[in-house]
Amino acid sequence: MQNHLYLYPNLIAVRKAKCTQHELAGILGISQQEISRYERGEIKAPINYIRDVAEVCGVSVDYILGLSRDTTDMLSTEEFDLLTRFAKLTPENRIRLMERAEMLWEMQTSDEH
Repeated sequence: MQNHLYLYPNLIAVRKAKCTQHELAGILGISQQEISRYERGEIKAPINYIRDVAEVCGVSVDYILGLSRDTTDMLSTEEFDLLTRFAKLTPENRIRLMERAEMLWEMQTSDEH
């Protein structure tokens, strides 16, 4: 089994930040097993799959391929970690986090003036 993930280093990370393999399979109309095989590097992911993942996850194909370091869709490690954690929160805790973020933003902007 040859691992082809070096061809698209961000494929798993962007998918995990947005959805599970099962959820992505439902969106794309393919099997979860097929997604798993792409992610494990058992088979090369076709470009239409990479394009579809990019669209679903809101990033560019260049980002998935690791080619784009200067684009606006590129997140810092800190931003990506925050989004990954946010995606794992319950709806109630997401609301709490958003309320706290809004409070911090208001405090920051009032301090700047």
